[in-house]
Amino acid sequence: MGKGKTGKYLKYAIGEIILVVIGILIALQINTWNENRKQKVEELETLKNIKSEFKNAIQEFEELNAFRERIISSTETLYKIIHTGKNPYSKTQLDSLTSELFINPTYNGQAETLNILFYSGKINIISNDSIKKYLVQWPQLVEDVTEDEVYSSNFLFNDIQPIIKKHVSLHDIYSRIRYKRYQLFNHKTNSSFVADYERLLNDSQFEGALAARELPISVSRLQTEELIVTAKEILRLIDLEITKGP
Repeated sequence: MGKGKTGKYLKYAIGEIILVVIGILIALQINTWNENRKQKVEELETLKNIKSEFKNAIQEFEELNAFRERIISSTETLYKIIHTGKNPYSKTQLDSLTSELFINPTYNGQAETLNILFYSGKINIISNDSIKKYLVQWPQLVEDVTEDEVYSSNFLFNDIQPIIKKHVSLHDIYSRIRYKRYQLFNHKTNSSFVADYERLLNDSQFEGALAARELPISVSRLQTEELIVTAKEILRLIDLEITKGP
């Protein structure tokens, strides 16, 4: 300082401070970049898991709607017999037609990855706002369908079944039920009781029960078609996001 070197040392000190600050900023930037990259990798892995679950959901939805189509087709055939008064079917064929009413398609799939995101509060790991919006709405859309399925199932066993079993054998009907290539009620012998399909088909309560069975099934089919469309859009957006990479 006595030799007038204060300015030189001051500049040196300031330079050192600037270098330290720059080093800290670079380190912070690198750390932020690494954290963002780790989060993106985690996001992409999560999206891949969601993609797998939604592909499975679409497959199950399509299977459920195929069962609903069978129920609707059966009710339409039974309507035709009732309204025309012409019955060209054998007792075995009528058992098969009536057995379609007892198919009870319900969605039992679980979106485990999505549930984890909601319960852990990590839904915000999804950076794509469109995907996030669809995922947030998804549980309510599914719940709307399952509520109708519960109503339809309760009506089937509490209202329709008592009408049918007054006139025909549930034993024989159950023996004709086919679900996913399986025979659920595997009995080779027919009931010893006489089935009276003529009385059943002339029972006004049965006609009303058919209508009450078909309507919620048709609603569930349309709702499920909408779920399939939504799920496919989610998959499309996820594929675009995965293509971008980390």
